[in-house]
Amino acid sequence: MVSPETRALERAIEVVLTAGIAVSMALLLWGVVSHGEQPMRWGIVLLMFTPVVRVVVVAVGLLYERDWLFAGISLFVLGILASGMVVAARLP
Repeated sequence: MVSPETRALERAIEVVLTAGIAVSMALLLWGVVSHGEQPMRWGIVLLMFTPVVRVVVVAVGLLYERDWLFAGISLFVLGILASGMVVAARLP
C-alpha cells in the first residue's frame, strides 16, 4: 500500500511537470502568434528546466520522507545537471 507521503510527492511531481509543460506551451504559442523571439526562447528554456525542477521536488520529498539513499541519488543527479549547466554556460 502506498503511504500518504508518497502520494503527496507523486502529486507534487505531477503538478510541477504539468505546470512546466503548460506554461512552456503557452509561451511558445505566444511567440509563434506574435512572431516574437523572446517568448519562444523563454518557452524553450522553461521546457528544458522542467525536468530539473522535478529532480529538486523529488530530492526534497525524499529528504522529507527520510529516504536517505534515494535522496542522495537524487541530489547526485541534481549535481550532474547543475555541472552540465555550468559547463554549457561557459561555452563560447
